[in-house]
This record gives sequence, C-alpha cells and structure tokens, in this order.
Amino acid sequence: MVEKISVNSQAKLSEAVTMLTRMFRDKKFVVVSMRPGKDRTLDQNALWFAMYDRIAKSTEMGDIEDVRRYCKLHIGVQILLNEDVEFQQAWYRVMRHLPYEEKLAMMGECKLFGPDGFPVTSLFNRAQGVAYTERILAEFTPKGVFFGDLVGEVAA
Repeated sequence: MVEKISVNSQAKLSEAVTMLTRMFRDKKFVVVSMRPGKDRTLDQNALWFAMYDRIAKSTEMGDIEDVRRYCKLHIGVQILLNEDVEFQQAWYRVMRHLPYEEKLAMMGECKLFGPDGFPVTSLFNRAQGVAYTERILAEFTPKGVFFGDLVGEVAA
C-alpha cells in the first residue's frame, strides 16, 4: 500500500500525521520519503483535464476520455519517442505492431495498464509536460477550441 499526500495546509499536515500514525500502528514499519516543493503533476493534470474537457465540448471527438486517449497517443507518445530512448525501444517492442484502435484503447483505462492506461504523461518531466500542453494548444486552437481562460490569451 503506497500513499502519497501533498501537504499544503495545516489540515493536510494533520491528515499526513494521522495517516503516518495509523500506518505505523497497523504495520510497525513505515518508509517515509519527503521533499519540499509543489507536485507538478497536480497542476498539470488539472490543466490537461480542463483542456480535454474543452476539446470534447468544442469538437466531435467524443468525451473527455476519448480526447485524453487521442492526445496521449498522438501528442504524448510522439514527445517520448523523440526524447526518451528507453521509451522508444519499449514502444517499438510492445506497442508499435498493434492496430491503431488497440493502441488508442490502451491509452485509457484497461486491465493491462490500470485506470490511467499506458503510461505516457506520467513519464513526462517538466519540460515534456510543457511541450505537451503547447502541442495540444497548437493542434486544437486552429480548430476553434478556446483555451484563453485556461492558459492565458492564446493567439489563433
């Protein structure tokens, strides 16, 4: 059982101490890792899901999950293929030969990879996350999707 909590308020600190105390009482051994700073995935994930929602509402691509799968496969995979040799090797070995519809389906919830699907955006570093956001903007802004309120004014 792995628990992760971001402490950004007195209430969250109290929750973390309570969780740690409970784990120690139940298991007698607990490994704790801490680091200062903000978890980039929380802010980026919130932005991405707002973007997916906007795309879903502004296009005929389907629902949020359909858009998420599309963006992961068409944008995220390309970023990792270009920048991560290990990912590239694994992709070519495991996924490349699959039909498009199967690859697309695996980007979302599936039994093999769990609720988040094939890992793509979770592997990003900060720069790759920024590139992903920029590429979503570049692809969908010209198609009439407005993101200005989510990321600031976007030039069309």
